[in-house]
Amino acid sequence: MRLVLILILILSNKIYSQITPATQGIYHKKTSSVSEESFVLDFDNDDDCTSGCGTSFYGEINWSRNMSEYTVSMWVKSGEDNPTEWRAFFNTYTSPGNGFQMDSGGSTNYRFNAHAGVTSFGANSLKTTWVHLAVVAGSSQTKLYYNGSLVSTNNWVETDWNQIEIGRNRNQDRPGNYFVDEIRVWDVALSQSNIQSWMHKPLSSSHPNYSDLEVYFQMNSNSISGGNTLVDMSGKNNDATLYNVSGIQTSSSNVPVTDLISSYQTDVESIWSSTETSDSEDSDGLKMSVSSTLAEANFVIFGNNNDNSGTTSSDIVGITKRSKREWHFDKSGTVTADVKIDISDATGHTGSTSAASNYKLLYASCSGCTFVELDTGDSTSGDVVTFSNVAIKDGIYAIASADSNL
Repeated sequence: MRLVLILILILSNKIYSQITPATQGIYHKKTSSVSEESFVLDFDNDDDCTSGCGTSFYGEINWSRNMSEYTVSMWVKSGEDNPTEWRAFFNTYTSPGNGFQMDSGGSTNYRFNAHAGVTSFGANSLKTTWVHLAVVAGSSQTKLYYNGSLVSTNNWVETDWNQIEIGRNRNQDRPGNYFVDEIRVWDVALSQSNIQSWMHKPLSSSHPNYSDLEVYFQMNSNSISGGNTLVDMSGKNNDATLYNVSGIQTSSSNVPVTDLISSYQTDVESIWSSTETSDSEDSDGLKMSVSSTLAEANFVIFGNNNDNSGTTSSDIVGITKRSKREWHFDKSGTVTADVKIDISDATGHTGSTSAASNYKLLYASCSGCTFVELDTGDSTSGDVVTFSNVAIKDGIYAIASADSNL
């Protein structure tokens, strides 16, 4: 898991997240120590603050232009179970008469609260569950996404901006109780597929709209300058000033975002607490499910090498052939999952399938290493082979066959 700086927005008690496992050698992860990479900004706000809130801890960017087209996205986790009061964590204006804020609606949901319109979009009931929120405005519509899924389309756009604030509402009297990470602001309306493709990995110049990125708070140790400046990593120098800083604590985050090996960043997906027991999204032929909801610190992020050219006999021993498509798994904590591979999606095979026991789930400890058999297929449904109760490891995966039906 990628170590990150978390902005912790707290109403009463300080919250410390769990320390993550050591970095594995095959990853393009940061190699610095935990103390250098896993800062926490602790927004220790007053639980009773409903006016003024002069001592609340927040970050602010002065903004000089309105935007009629934009995308705002971030990872958020509630600081309390079943929040019953509305509390904000992001806003774009100095008064409630214009702009918008993102907050809790006070009834276990997130809310987009704008001068142009108000709508709820997604559960905000558990303090152990990270969720991804995105607001996309353009073409006279505002679309709201929850964990990559479109959940609301509204026929209005809020265009007034004169600031960007993290940690409180427009009226400055409802500081939030949230963890926030990977805040991204664009001056373009991104597509749903674009949001889904990048929500589980940090931004880089390979993003097709990188030039449209206006603000990027990645929350790493190099995002902090001078103790009171949150550095914008977009290259546009839209740094945020941090107010009422009382001290920086060290910890780490369980946000399901990581920097997979660059050649395995096609169709990056994840299985984490928010997916509960449903199937994960499909990474070009592979998806996973678990029998019970994962704990916050347990998740898997996976992407593939974008090879759809069929099968090969390389890097295997005692097996007829394997898929050229490979998937990189980056695991945090302990995850046992059913791995489901669609043969036609993975290899382009159009013929019949064999008995489940003819298929093998292969594992390699690094890209280019020799694969070994990790598991045998337990069942088939059409051309989907399920490998049940697989103890997931960090590394590279493929599907193999003992015959020609691959």
